[in-house]
Amino acid sequence: MSLVIKNARVVLGDRVTEPVSVLIRDSVISDLDYKGECESTLDAEGGYLMAGFIDLHVHGGGGADFMDATTEAFETAIASHLKHGTTLLYPTAMTASEEDISAFIDAYLEFREKSHYARMTGGLHLEGPYFSGANSQSSGAQKKGSMRLPDREETERHLERAKGNIVRWDAAVELEGIREFAERMKRAGVLMAIAHSDATADEAERGFEWGFSHVTHFYNAVSSHRKREQTVYGGIVEATYLDDSVTVELIGDGCHIPRHELLLALKIKGEDGVSVITDATRIAGTDMKEGKLGGLKNGSDVIVEDGVAKLPDRTSFAGSIATMDRCLRTLCTLFGLPITTASRLLSLSPAKRMGISDKKGSIEIGKDADLVIVDGDLQIKNVIVGGELFV
Repeated sequence: MSLVIKNARVVLGDRVTEPVSVLIRDSVISDLDYKGECESTLDAEGGYLMAGFIDLHVHGGGGADFMDATTEAFETAIASHLKHGTTLLYPTAMTASEEDISAFIDAYLEFREKSHYARMTGGLHLEGPYFSGANSQSSGAQKKGSMRLPDREETERHLERAKGNIVRWDAAVELEGIREFAERMKRAGVLMAIAHSDATADEAERGFEWGFSHVTHFYNAVSSHRKREQTVYGGIVEATYLDDSVTVELIGDGCHIPRHELLLALKIKGEDGVSVITDATRIAGTDMKEGKLGGLKNGSDVIVEDGVAKLPDRTSFAGSIATMDRCLRTLCTLFGLPITTASRLLSLSPAKRMGISDKKGSIEIGKDADLVIVDGDLQIKNVIVGGELFV
C-alpha cells in the first residue's frame, strides 16, 4: 500500500522544507522528495507535516478514563486523542486500590487482544500508588487515602498480571522500601520516575543512584528549595538539574508551567532531555465542566475553570484537559518556540525516552509513517498512523 502526501512543508529536526511530496510505502516513510505518481494522494495544501505526537502521560479523554477499566473506555480515550494528533500514548493509572489497578491492567490486556487501536499504545504507565500522602503540596490530586508504602508482594502481583506490559512506574523516592522497589523495577526493565514526592535533593540523588531516571510533570507535585525546621534544603528540582542523565516531562497546557520554567528546563536539559505531555483527564476533548479523575466508581471529583481541571476546593490542579495539538499551540504561539523545537518535545524526545526513536518520533526514511498535518494556525487537518489515514 502506498500513499503520497503532496504540497507538504515537512518539519525536520533542524528546518522546515518548502512544499514537497512525501511517499509512504508499506506503512513506512520511503521518500521525502518524491517526484513520481501514486494512485492514493493526500494534499497537505501547504500545511506542516509533522511526526505524530507521543504522549507519555495521559489518563483519559473523550469522556473516558483508562481506569474505567473497559475496552470501550480505552478505545474512546485513544480515539479522542488521535483526533488531536496523538499517534502513540501510554495509558496511565493513578493511585488507587490494588483491586482497581488490577482491573486497569486486565482491561488493557483484553483491549490489546481485541482492538485495532492497540497499536497506538506503547505499554502501561502506573502513576502510584507508592506516594507520600503526608504532604498536601506533593500529593496533588492523587487520593491521599490510597497512597501507601511500597509493598513487595503487591508489586510482584502487578508485574505478573501485566505480563511485561508495564513499561513505566512512578513513585516517591523518599519512602521506606523504595530501594528494594527500584531494584525490582530495574530487573523488570521498567522505567522509574519520581513523582508526587517531597524528597530532599539528597534523597533524590540516592534515588537516581538506585535507577530512577525521569521526573514526572516536572515542577508540579515535586519538591524544590525550601526550609524545614529552620534548615534549608534543596529538592528534586535542584537534584534533577544537577544530573545530566535524568530526563523530565512538563505539562504543555499553558497553565501548569509558565514560559520561563520551560525555557529554563530546555536550557539546562536540552531538547532531548525534555518531553511535553498532556496529563489529560477524561474531560480532554470534550466540553464537560466537571467529571472524575480516575474510574467512575472510585475516582476524584474535578471541575474545569480557566482552561484547566481542578479539585472542587481549588487546592490543586487535577491533571489537565489538554490535547497534544493544544500543547503544540502553547509551545509555538504562547511560548514562542520554533515548530522544529516543538516537534522534538512532542515526538522525538518522548520516543527517545522510551527507547523507540529508531522507528518513531521524527520524519526520516525508514521510520513508521505516524504523521500529523496541521495548517498555518496549527490546527489538525489529518492524522496518519502506519500509513493509514485516520483523520
